[in-house]
Amino acid sequence: MSGKDQAAETAQGGKWGRTAASQARRREILWAAKSVFFQQGYHLASLDQVAQAAGVTRRTVYDHFGSKEALFTEVIAFAAGQFVETLPRAERLPLPPAKGLAAFVERLRAAVSEPGSVRFQRIVIAEAERHPDFGKVLYESAVLATEAVLADYLGACVRDGLLAPMNVAAEARLIVSLTTNTVRLKALLGQDPAAPEPAELAALEAAIARITGARGG
Repeated sequence: MSGKDQAAETAQGGKWGRTAASQARRREILWAAKSVFFQQGYHLASLDQVAQAAGVTRRTVYDHFGSKEALFTEVIAFAAGQFVETLPRAERLPLPPAKGLAAFVERLRAAVSEPGSVRFQRIVIAEAERHPDFGKVLYESAVLATEAVLADYLGACVRDGLLAPMNVAAEARLIVSLTTNTVRLKALLGQDPAAPEPAELAALEAAIARITGARGG
């Protein structure tokens, strides 16, 4: 491997993370970095602070991630993955579909307005103008991944004949948007998101009724 290739590999985390021990260390650093970024914000956080929180050297952090920007990018994906993991999967959602959708909506609304989730979104948004890739990673890893979870449930219901054939991706996007748009905005603006807006609830109920009213068979 040439010196140039070795430098490029190091900047991207290189060979670090290929062994089980290194993968475990990498995850420990991500946990520590998430805490540091959460407390300090992106601008004030440093690799030295992350290293201290993780109990490793600054060089170890750098060897795994290459830069503060690359580390925060991975922290965003890591935190978003944790968020998505809290959402119920198809096999854990009740039937009929109306009950399953209601359960998913309830859990998603609570997750979006959770203080830690709101705080992390604010940190990413604050840096998105200077670092557009931060916003892109959050959108793909949290919003699109959430839509994919719901689309899987709708697809399973279609395959089981509980719902008529539909564009599950489009319907999942609609339900996720109606569930989160107002709640997220109110939470980001420091307003109480606990009580959904009547118009939002009406639109969401109408969408669920339309989807579940179109049964297969």
